[in-house]
Amino acid sequence: MRVGRAQRMVTVALACAVALCLAASVSSAVAAPIKIRTVGQAVAQDQLLAMQNDLAVKVANYIAISRELERTQLDVSEVTTELANAQVTLAQSRSALASRAVEMYRTPPIGLIESLFIATSIQSLLQRMDYLAIVTERDAYTLKAARLAATEEAWLQQGLTLRVAQLERLQAQADAEHNKIVAEVAAQEARAAALGTSYSPVADTGGSTGPLPSGASPSGKFVKESVVSEANFRNPTSMSAAQIQAFLDAQPGALKNYRGPDHSGVAKSAAEMIAEASMAFNVSPKVILATLQKEQSLLSAKNPSQSQYNGAMGAGMPDSKKNVGSMQGFGNQIWWGAQKQDKNAKLWHPGVYEPVDGTNVYSANPGTHAQYRYTPHFSGVMSFWMIYWRYFGNPV
Repeated sequence: MRVGRAQRMVTVALACAVALCLAASVSSAVAAPIKIRTVGQAVAQDQLLAMQNDLAVKVANYIAISRELERTQLDVSEVTTELANAQVTLAQSRSALASRAVEMYRTPPIGLIESLFIATSIQSLLQRMDYLAIVTERDAYTLKAARLAATEEAWLQQGLTLRVAQLERLQAQADAEHNKIVAEVAAQEARAAALGTSYSPVADTGGSTGPLPSGASPSGKFVKESVVSEANFRNPTSMSAAQIQAFLDAQPGALKNYRGPDHSGVAKSAAEMIAEASMAFNVSPKVILATLQKEQSLLSAKNPSQSQYNGAMGAGMPDSKKNVGSMQGFGNQIWWGAQKQDKNAKLWHPGVYEPVDGTNVYSANPGTHAQYRYTPHFSGVMSFWMIYWRYFGNPV
């Protein structure tokens, strides 16, 4: 009996030992993937941070291009004015030459040399010689002025051609850099979503836990809490209809030539619609113009499709890109898009936040809050910020 009991005890002990080994093995097998997954997430987070730092460099380069673009646009404007003045001067010089030619060859002609030989006295001869010298000097001056005017006009025309070519190169470069940055931000958003983590296109500096202090947004850097200042957002008088048209005329896109029904069916130009909606909803025309470029590239598109006009500001268009009924059409898009910006801004109050890509963004002002509600992704809001920078300077 004692021997059998002892054997049973040994058997039980062996079974327990085997069970413990199996349990330890299973526990180790479960823990290993968890550990691997944790390490993998840490590596991915490090990669995401490196991408954020690289993005900051690209944004800084884009801002530098935008500033150079602005300077070049000013140069083109100044040279264009100088060229117009030079062309007026040239026209006046040519007119003076033509008048002098008529005077010299009119009937009967003025025989200046002949007049010297018919002088009746020394005094008369001297007077006629003085007169001949004055006329000759005047003619020489007229010819010289015409030559100088023609030379200056040609020089300015050449300079304008070079500057316009430079402007076009910078515009293309800015477009390419903008598209790269937006695509990269979208890729980072997707990567963060796959990791199940929050995302911000820049490393957080503490602002994400509360409102951004007044004046804390540095120039030339994307700060997610301050995308556009209230002064720039609520400024309907910053551009008149004529100034909007002049701005569109300077862009490569076909929007400068657009004319169609507005929200009430009245035929108007794009500039007139933008100015009207801007005043109606107290939203800057610059915000509307930047949104048109962000949503459908209408400032740069030379041959936009009807669908681009129909969804001009993305109003009533969720991420599925399907336009919603009454907001379809360029005139409706301008009107309802501006109204949506206004309504979104009015939802702001201190401490309010908007969840964007897993990050709670505490906007510093109503205009910034409006952008996150209008486009609830960093890629879209950052696109708006970059476009405003390019065409109108620092939005904050």
